[in-house]
Amino acid sequence: MRRIGVSKVILLVLFPFFTIALASAVTPNPRLLSLVPPTARSVAGMAAAPRGGQPSSFLLITHNNLMDLNDFMALSGADGSRVIEQVIMAASDGGDALAEHSLLASGHFDQGVVYRSAYRSGAGAKAIQYRGIAVLEIQPFARERDSFRDVRWLAMMDGKMAAFGTTRLVQQELDRYLDHSVADPALEQRLAHLRRDDATWCVATLPDHNSEIQSTFQILDARFAGLLRSGDTIQFGIHYGRQVEFEYEVGLASGRDAESVQRSLGGSATGMKGSSLLPVADLTKVDGGVRGVLKLSKDRYEAWLAEVQASAKVPAAAGSRSD
Repeated sequence: MRRIGVSKVILLVLFPFFTIALASAVTPNPRLLSLVPPTARSVAGMAAAPRGGQPSSFLLITHNNLMDLNDFMALSGADGSRVIEQVIMAASDGGDALAEHSLLASGHFDQGVVYRSAYRSGAGAKAIQYRGIAVLEIQPFARERDSFRDVRWLAMMDGKMAAFGTTRLVQQELDRYLDHSVADPALEQRLAHLRRDDATWCVATLPDHNSEIQSTFQILDARFAGLLRSGDTIQFGIHYGRQVEFEYEVGLASGRDAESVQRSLGGSATGMKGSSLLPVADLTKVDGGVRGVLKLSKDRYEAWLAEVQASAKVPAAAGSRSD
């Protein structure tokens, strides 16, 4: 039977992260990053927000990644000692495009409390072992069975890391944990081009039909949306300071020349008032693509997120807030 909604890409707005205890962090945790399989086509991450003053957050993830995030928050909610420092969400192909999905989290987790709570919750949790690691097999929640049918694994390792997602992908992540694998060099190289203190980031292969992504960024800046039409990969990081800086690289599809793409975009630098794409001369040519920065006032950034959420009817994550 074909899975439902597996390839849908959404743009997720997280209103100032979580209302749970958080610890400040910057660069992606190398141990957490090492668990991401090289086959992942979309990898997005977020660090814990510093207290006060940070705008809402933006991630590019799949619908199923959002399901994993909401359900992980629900499953681990009984743990009063829970601290989440960083979250990484990955998606890879398996049967359908982006059918495999998982969430990786670092911080502090009480495995005993979480597992016992899952047993009592009626979530259909079943205890199993995988290479000596205690794992819970979780059936789809009753509230989501009309649109989501994936059986998932929940594993908590050393009280410091957790993995939750489809069986196949979590198995790969646990194998990497047990085999002491290092992070995928290609992923590390792409992340090295971003700021060390980005609050959210994403590295992704653009889908064959990325109209949803293009239309979202069209609201913000037509020239950036034009780059996506020519591209086959994207990576970006968002930094929050006096203004919001959206730094990105777009890898151009085979046969496209960076300089010709820059010239073709020279007359289309339009966007929301209060946002600015660097002049076309400052769109830097990099190996296989183009690099640039969008700089927005906080008010315009929040207005863009509100318009994206309204037009796409994007739900907020469980455990987040909108105040």
